[in-house]
Amino acid sequence: MTVVVTEIKAQKIPLYIGTYTEKGGSKGIYTFSFDTETADVTLLSETETPSPSFIARKNELLLAVNELTDGNQSISAFQIEGDKLKFLNKLATTGSAPCHVLLDPKGKYAIVSNYLGGTLDIYGIDPQKGLLGHEGNVKFEGSGPNKKRQDAPHIHSTFFGKDNHVYVSDLGSDQIYEFQVQKKDGKHALNLASIIKTPAGAGPRHLAFHPKKKIIYAIMEMTADVLVYEKENDIWVEKQRLNMNAQGFSGNSGAADIKVSKDGRFVYATDRVDANSIASFKVLRDGTLEKIQVQSVLGKGPRNFNFSHDEKFVLVGNQLSNEVVIFKRNKKTGLLTDSGKRINAFKPVCLIF
Repeated sequence: MTVVVTEIKAQKIPLYIGTYTEKGGSKGIYTFSFDTETADVTLLSETETPSPSFIARKNELLLAVNELTDGNQSISAFQIEGDKLKFLNKLATTGSAPCHVLLDPKGKYAIVSNYLGGTLDIYGIDPQKGLLGHEGNVKFEGSGPNKKRQDAPHIHSTFFGKDNHVYVSDLGSDQIYEFQVQKKDGKHALNLASIIKTPAGAGPRHLAFHPKKKIIYAIMEMTADVLVYEKENDIWVEKQRLNMNAQGFSGNSGAADIKVSKDGRFVYATDRVDANSIASFKVLRDGTLEKIQVQSVLGKGPRNFNFSHDEKFVLVGNQLSNEVVIFKRNKKTGLLTDSGKRINAFKPVCLIF
């Protein structure tokens, strides 16, 4: 009898980390090799670009917003060439402190959220050439009751819903805008479809969408609440408001990121400032949430996190403690435990695979 021995090698995939840059600290985007079986990482390359605070990728094209406020704020395009990034081009943004970029799944356009100036920018994209040009913008108005944080529109993020509409969170006016993307005269444009009003002074920041239900999970930065919205007769209706912190917590919050697992069974959200935690929620049959765990991020300033491809691990970027902490994730229970693995990175604020 012949015995065939098959060598199984752990799959290694690229991991890209965007950072806030400063002299003596980080220089830009860091490319790592991530082992999907062991969560071991190896640094492959470093790409200089100023404060790439949010990055997005489609195939071999990577986009980064350069979150500056000195007039040099921009969006930059890179070609992925093996372990390195090749700079293609960059264009200015119409607002200041661009903090999020959304890349069209077909690679035809990108949308940049400008935290200061209250605008969205739309750019034409070519997968080989990068940015083709500025195609237009949307200017927002409004404010909120917190005069220190909500004196004007503060556009924080833009996400695609299951309906292919674009959903825009404005921390400044406590509103989430729903847009349809249409092409006019060869350019992409956003047409307002509806407005979701969130609680006054809550400050919507990021969104996650249930993969099967007409459900939005919205994280409120200033109150650390997760709001559940369901679409009924073409209207988004609030179904639940649930705080993400542990019972008895009385410190200050700065809720940051929220994501839902691919199977739609669990939702995760991070909180900064005093909490420095990641909360795990079980998704109930009707789409509402049950909080099942509040886990320390074992660091400070968890601005962004992401799942590994198979969702066996959750990687949390702790901006203020200069480290990415890697948690094991139980896919059956949704609970997180410390893997013991770390990635040293100066002010890590965005992680993508």
